[in-house]
Amino acid sequence: MMASKTKAIMQVHLDQRNNGGIGEDLLEYAETLSEALGMDTVKIHQEMQNGDLSHLIATFNKYFSDYIELLDTDQAIDL
Repeated sequence: MMASKTKAIMQVHLDQRNNGGIGEDLLEYAETLSEALGMDTVKIHQEMQNGDLSHLIATFNKYFSDYIELLDTDQAIDL
């Protein structure tokens, strides 16, 4: 049996006009998800905060894109 990739189970719309809020929101989502999935929350948080907002979003996608699809208005955010 081959494994198949499923769509993300949740979509999050980000307000690009509020960059500080985006980072805080994504860190909160990451904490909740990583704890629920048994991931290393501290490691993920440190990695997310080790750069600018683009890095934070890319790191979030690295760990959680199977569960949450980040959207900016009408399109997915792929960094």
